[in-house]
Amino acid sequence: MKFKKWLNKVTKIFVVLGMVLSMCFTAGNTNTVEAWDSGIPHEFTRIKSITYPKWWKRKCPQITKQWSTYMCKYNGQWSYCLEASKKTPSSGNYAASVIENNVMVRKFLYYGFGGPNGSLFRGQALTDDGLNEEETGYLYTHVLLSLAYSGDMCGANIDDLERAGIGLKSTWSYVESLPDPSNGANFSTGDTAKFTATFDKANMIQTTNTVSFNASSNETVQLPLQSNVTIHIAGSSAQQTGGTATVWGGQSFYLTAPLENSPTDYTSGTLNSSAKGKFCALAISDGNGSNQTHGSWTQESVDTLKYSVDWLDFGWIDLVKKSANESITDNNGCYSLEGAVYGIYSDGTQVDTITTDKDGYAKSSILPVGKYTVKEITASTGYDLDEETHNVTIVKDQTVRANSDEIPGNDPIGIEIVKNDAETLGMPQGDATLEGAEFTVTYYADYYTKEEIAQGKPEEDKVEKRTWVLQTKKASTGQYIASLNDYWKVSGDELYKQDGMPTLPLGTISIKETKAPKGYLLKGNTLNVTNNATGTTSTVEDSNYVEQITKEYKGAKLQFGNDANELVVTEKVKKQKIQIFKSGYRNGMSEVVKGLQGAEFAFKLKSEVDHVGWDNATVYDVVTTNEDGLATTKYLPFGEYLVRETVTPKDYYTNPDFTVSITKDHSEYENEEDQVKKVVLNNRPVETQLKLVKQDEETGKTVSLNSASFKIVADEDILDGGNIVYKKGQYITQKVGGKKYDTFTTNSDNVVVVKTEYTNDDDEKGEVFLPLQFFAGKYHLEEVKVPTGFIGLGKTQSFEMSGLLDYTKDEDGDPIYTVTVRDEQPKGEIKLNKTVADLDTDVDLVDRSDLSKIQFVLKAKENIYSPVDGSLMFAKDDVITTENSGAIVNSGTEVGNGVYALSTDGHLDISNLPMGVGEAQYYLQEVKTLDGCVLDTTKYDAVFKQSDYTTKTYIKSFDIENKTTDFEFNKTDVTGDKEVEGAQLTITDEDGNVVDQWTSTEKVHSIEGLVVGKTYTLSETVTAKDYVKATDIKFTVKNSSELETVTMKDKQVSFTKTDVTGEKEVEGAEITVTDKETGKVVDKWTSGKDSHFINGLEEGRTYILSETVSPEEYVKSTDIEFTVSKEKVNEKVNMKDKQVKVSKLTVGGEEVTGAHMQIIDEDGNVVDEWYSEGKSHIANGLEEGKTYTLHEDLSPLGFNLANDFTFEVTKEKENQTVEMIDTVTEVNKTDVDGKAVKEATLSIVSEKTKDIVDQWVTGQHIIDLDKDVKAQLEENGKAEGTYMDDDDSMVMFSIAKNKDRDDYTLMQVKDGVTTYANIDIKGNETTHRVQGLVAGEKYILRETKTPEEYVQAKEIEFTAGEDENQTLVMKDKQVTISKATVSGDEVTGALMQIKDEDGNIIDEWTSEGKVHYATGLVEGKKYILHEDLAPTGLNLANDIEFEVSYAKENQKVEMIDTINEVSKVDEKGNLLKGAEMTVTSNKTKNIIDKWISGQHIFDVTDEMKAQLKETGKAEGMYVDDEDSTVQYSIAKNKGKDDYTVMFVKDGVTTYTNIDLDGNETRHMIQGLEAGEEYVLKETKTPNGYATFKTQTFTAEEGKDTVLSMTDEDTKIEISKQDITTKKELEGAKLKVTDKDGKVIDEWTSGKQPHMIKNLTAGETYTLTEVIAPKNYKVAEFIQFTVKDTGVAQKVVMYDELLPVKKVKTGDNSHYEYYLMLTGLAVVVFGMVYFRKKHA
Repeated sequence: MKFKKWLNKVTKIFVVLGMVLSMCFTAGNTNTVEAWDSGIPHEFTRIKSITYPKWWKRKCPQITKQWSTYMCKYNGQWSYCLEASKKTPSSGNYAASVIENNVMVRKFLYYGFGGPNGSLFRGQALTDDGLNEEETGYLYTHVLLSLAYSGDMCGANIDDLERAGIGLKSTWSYVESLPDPSNGANFSTGDTAKFTATFDKANMIQTTNTVSFNASSNETVQLPLQSNVTIHIAGSSAQQTGGTATVWGGQSFYLTAPLENSPTDYTSGTLNSSAKGKFCALAISDGNGSNQTHGSWTQESVDTLKYSVDWLDFGWIDLVKKSANESITDNNGCYSLEGAVYGIYSDGTQVDTITTDKDGYAKSSILPVGKYTVKEITASTGYDLDEETHNVTIVKDQTVRANSDEIPGNDPIGIEIVKNDAETLGMPQGDATLEGAEFTVTYYADYYTKEEIAQGKPEEDKVEKRTWVLQTKKASTGQYIASLNDYWKVSGDELYKQDGMPTLPLGTISIKETKAPKGYLLKGNTLNVTNNATGTTSTVEDSNYVEQITKEYKGAKLQFGNDANELVVTEKVKKQKIQIFKSGYRNGMSEVVKGLQGAEFAFKLKSEVDHVGWDNATVYDVVTTNEDGLATTKYLPFGEYLVRETVTPKDYYTNPDFTVSITKDHSEYENEEDQVKKVVLNNRPVETQLKLVKQDEETGKTVSLNSASFKIVADEDILDGGNIVYKKGQYITQKVGGKKYDTFTTNSDNVVVVKTEYTNDDDEKGEVFLPLQFFAGKYHLEEVKVPTGFIGLGKTQSFEMSGLLDYTKDEDGDPIYTVTVRDEQPKGEIKLNKTVADLDTDVDLVDRSDLSKIQFVLKAKENIYSPVDGSLMFAKDDVITTENSGAIVNSGTEVGNGVYALSTDGHLDISNLPMGVGEAQYYLQEVKTLDGCVLDTTKYDAVFKQSDYTTKTYIKSFDIENKTTDFEFNKTDVTGDKEVEGAQLTITDEDGNVVDQWTSTEKVHSIEGLVVGKTYTLSETVTAKDYVKATDIKFTVKNSSELETVTMKDKQVSFTKTDVTGEKEVEGAEITVTDKETGKVVDKWTSGKDSHFINGLEEGRTYILSETVSPEEYVKSTDIEFTVSKEKVNEKVNMKDKQVKVSKLTVGGEEVTGAHMQIIDEDGNVVDEWYSEGKSHIANGLEEGKTYTLHEDLSPLGFNLANDFTFEVTKEKENQTVEMIDTVTEVNKTDVDGKAVKEATLSIVSEKTKDIVDQWVTGQHIIDLDKDVKAQLEENGKAEGTYMDDDDSMVMFSIAKNKDRDDYTLMQVKDGVTTYANIDIKGNETTHRVQGLVAGEKYILRETKTPEEYVQAKEIEFTAGEDENQTLVMKDKQVTISKATVSGDEVTGALMQIKDEDGNIIDEWTSEGKVHYATGLVEGKKYILHEDLAPTGLNLANDIEFEVSYAKENQKVEMIDTINEVSKVDEKGNLLKGAEMTVTSNKTKNIIDKWISGQHIFDVTDEMKAQLKETGKAEGMYVDDEDSTVQYSIAKNKGKDDYTVMFVKDGVTTYTNIDLDGNETRHMIQGLEAGEEYVLKETKTPNGYATFKTQTFTAEEGKDTVLSMTDEDTKIEISKQDITTKKELEGAKLKVTDKDGKVIDEWTSGKQPHMIKNLTAGETYTLTEVIAPKNYKVAEFIQFTVKDTGVAQKVVMYDELLPVKKVKTGDNSHYEYYLMLTGLAVVVFGMVYFRKKHA
């Protein structure tokens, strides 16, 4: 086991030696934490037994046994018993646990003998008791550890030991004041200080939690800070931003950082710290409870300290609010993007509010990164609240956008107008219709009143205006309505739409009827608006209605529209009266009877009769002719009426049914007689002028361009005066000018007739008047020639010429009968079928699912003329709309002005196209195609030519295929020969949307369907490795289906890194390339032996080449800015690194070892850090062109910290050298005579920071020098080597003789820390080399703990030398305190104190009969010498104020104790015993002392008496009844018969005066203070004596006071007198008894009164006359009380002569009562006596 342990130790030595020799003292070394394992046993060994001094037991009888112990070791360290009374465990292997909560145990193990400090008891040896220094130190440490751990001191306590002269109490107090040994160093969060930042929104900063540095108060840790991070010391205003911060043990701290450009998360390396590892006190037990627990220690290695910070990252959210329907909101003052309020939420909690500006933009305050939701709280003017929640994720230092497309408020239902008849309030009258009424609706994009619109204000404001013409149609409900929809719209602007449905934006509309339906009057209509919510109705004349559309509530329900209101337009139908005049032939008579009365006529609508028959049709009126043959109807509504003569006067022919039409309102006629329509009827055959009119069926226009020819056929026999003119079926011919005509042709622009055709150029175009009048009868027409452009050849049309004579007549008054013939036009129809080609490409972008996006325009290829009148219908290239042509779209949709969209499946069918004058030429041309298709610009001709007069529809069909666009994309190197693989390519459109994205391969990439006319950008979004990102290529897609190729070429940029010679490649440099414009890093790498191809570059952009981390021993180069040209040529970039050497020198120019050096940049960041190794250092982490500070963070212990040195690293490619000097400041501590003073604790305090930078104890032992080392020093003045210290650590040392001095310089290196010290040949420190000073800064040298018996010297202010070494000398003086009696004898047992001006006790001791050297005094301060407790018998002296001068001379302060003695004697001057005395303070009224005079104090033995007789002195020690040891000293009082005895018991000294019997003579009053006034009082007087009067006295300062108190005898003078003569009577036998009946005195009276002395004052006595003088009666007894006075007290008893007769004498007391009292007193007295006897 021992061999193995030795082997382990040797192995450690060689390992550590190797480390020392290699000088690997780097700051980055990590120490392994080796915590004590309580489960592992270690060796416990008894070394030797030692016995404590025997006089300890003798002087301290409380010690229960002769104290002895074993000196032991545990795990190589000294071990001590912690329970003194128990036995020491046997040697063996035992486990030990750490003693956690006993600081005094830790301190005694640390500072006591064998501990790491070991300063206690150094140099002390109880040699007289056979104990050397080692044994003495072990003994004292053992005693104090046992007290600290268990309180076991073998029955004694520390005060017992103190009284016995074993002075360990002051040692205990001293150790209490020492700092606790290192508890190790860690943070409150463990070995790593873990910080987590939180968002302090109130201060807009991020703040971490607070962490404490758990270490001794003189230990530090250095924290490198990020450049924008601030450290705050909790509880103070101290803070620092950037650089390296120092935190002291016990301090708590936290970090803050800005929100913007927040620091990255940070984890430090191992932190530099002066802290030691944890000092562990160990409790060793062998498991046997009867054996001692032993205490030893271990020193753990230093913990690895780090810190980490989790910082928050921050960014912003911005928002752009847009209208979701800009066609509604653009240029509309009713809408505003400004003022929308949005809430920003995190986990449901609102964290911010933003409000949009006029552009709809809003931006948040800065927020932590993470996920948020944005939701609108308040909508802006005119918009609905956006119910959508927008999710966004904030990223660091970026603004993330949330777009809000909001639906503007609008009326999605719009307008619905109901058209009613004014009279029926519903259905139309007559043949009138409510269908076809037109309303003009005008919309204004702002709010206006009706008056403002009338005044033209919207036109002044130039607001947007749209107009729509709506036409009423009959709905399925039977109502005639018009609504805001394309179905009812007949003309006007494009409708506003929302989600494809017509809508009205906010604003103002006006509604006006601009065209009345057939049969109704336009003027005079009314518009009734009924609010369905309120039921109120408002009426507007002539339907000029104005309403504002306002946003009322959620859902955009408006105040206007069919959802809230109903618009009803009522209109007057056209009406006129009809007057019938009836005349005719009477049967069988030839003359005409005019004014035929009694004919009845019924009026019914012809259309209704045709539909339901005469009998079921409604009768509109029935009239009967008057005597004048006239009958007038009421006003009949618009229409064609069938009139039947229902009653015919007798003998008259019944008139045939006839029709009459009302086409105008009576108000439309200017002449009053025309306001009634007149009809003349008679029954005779009628001859009428016949007019034939040719009209177009579709338009009703008269056909004037070309002629139509007709033949007329009689449908019955035609009579004239009863004769048949034409037989049924016969063609009508008329002979004019000798020519017969059977065909009648209308006049026209292009009239052409044959010889049998009749035409008249004088007739109106499109008409023909037959030259001769017609006879009444039934006929039909046959159209034998149709006008060009019409169909209907062979068409027939019947008509009847009756007795009806309409008021239509020619200028001669002859009636005209008109027959109108209408013909249809043939129509053209176009049918188109559309398909889209599909290519085989990598990507197909064409959406073929909906071909309705394809649109064609229809135009006239040539002019097209009307077959009606030859007018130009469509000029060449005019668009053909359904409105201007009457065309009907059967498949597809008309979407605009002659533009037609295909159906979803690609069909278009347009019919009812006009064919003009026999021929029409149209063409279709594609105006819009699918995205990705080539627009087909071909004009597809549709020529329609009439081939006959019967075909109604001519059809033209087309099958058309659309081609798609076709592209190929190549990615090559600059040669164009090699395809570059791995590049990510992206095509984006003009709006930045990604169209396609792919990674390049060895093959080209093909895309079908890029949109024609659009410009696309081909971007290299991810560059192929080792290639430069190519410039974007923009290309525009042509309207072509030909294959197009786009080629993008990539170049390369290479980089090399060399030293300043340019010849050596520098490896290990970390290089980044940053985009100059964006600041984004595009590539980073570590330089190697070969050149590097830079990735992420883009052509045409400028970059910064930066060396982010330079290789060790190289300076970081200046950034190189370069621009990648767009030329397709490869490029090269070279960067060179220089070196900077740093030397750390002494004043003599020698390289210093062990200085902790740092190079700090301008932001305070440490860029390089190292320990000097006795040679120059090549700096790391420097950058060219920057200024740095060379900072000595920690100088070797013994050197001053040099001032920072600023230097600039030039940009010149030359190496540089920087030097820094370390100076030395030494301190020498001596007394006033120049003798070295040891054990003074000195400290150096920084005047700037107030922190202690160094602290030491003078003369402390530094190193043990063995013989070999001493021999080397004597031989050559130098020595060096290594040793293992008590921590089992390897220490390297080097010693050299100081020039011109008697001491040596010692350099030690342990655990990478270098220490310099001055020592003597014994290894003790001589002058101290101050540690931790900064050259040029001011400091204060203070004596923080002065050695006992020395005064603390005045502090010395000094400035640490910057260029030269310096030596400071601090001298300690002494102040002696003398405590003496008036006679000059030094007093023993006075408890003395020295207090400072604040009342604090600085020094405290008990006088020992000799002068005392004061401890704890400070030069220049005033103190008070205070006697806290005078020895019993001496007066407490007044305080003495004194000042310790700065003069380096010793001082003496003297204090006198006076004595106040009291003698208690009787009248003869003899000692009077038994008097109880008190002394009371007149000031406090408290009793200061009390005693009984003459009490026995001490048994004076014969031996003592012999000594006193021989020498006048005697002294010794005895054990009193309390088993306490008492020391005594007896001395003869000069000039007195008594003696002064001094006792010392339990540390208390008492003085008193005794006689040789040991009884107190003169009492020495205790507790008096000089100068105070007191009262001496006898509280209890000895029986028989009068109390002495109270005596007031002052304890005089510097003068003894002797008080004498004499007690007088009490005196009772008893006189026996004749009651009459008052003369003394002789012969009476008298006695005096006390309260118990005891006879005190008895006598026979004489001539003089009897005197009794020494009766007890205050007691009552009884005077009894036992026998009366002769002839006298025995007197009654007399009781008297003795007064407390020395003056004689008289008692007189009178006797009466015996009477001749019975005379009662004495008092009238009841003797029975007195007898009973007497008996009771006897019983009580007996009981008391019995108890005393047997007590």
